[in-house]
Amino acid sequence: MTATTLGDLFPQMRHAVAKQKRPGKTAHHSVSLTTRTGTANRLKELYPEIESWHPVMATKAWLHWCELNNLKAGEPSRRDERFPEYLVSLIREKMTEMNEWR
Repeated sequence: MTATTLGDLFPQMRHAVAKQKRPGKTAHHSVSLTTRTGTANRLKELYPEIESWHPVMATKAWLHWCELNNLKAGEPSRRDERFPEYLVSLIREKMTEMNEWR
């Protein structure tokens, strides 16, 4: 049996958003990172079923879903049941393609 990662199942999500430039390291910048919740953390609060996901993967999945549904990309303010349904359908579709769905 081989291990399959989410990156293997959904390679298109690696390109869901353009790469952003990282600001230089400053004292102010490091403080803002520790006090800001962040999109991945907010997603994990609203969707505990993705708690174990890597923050980048969770955020990319969210942004890809927003793009497909013509929604404004950003931190969600409330839970939308369509998002987990989208994730499940995507995983099932990919597993079927790989002949892993039984």
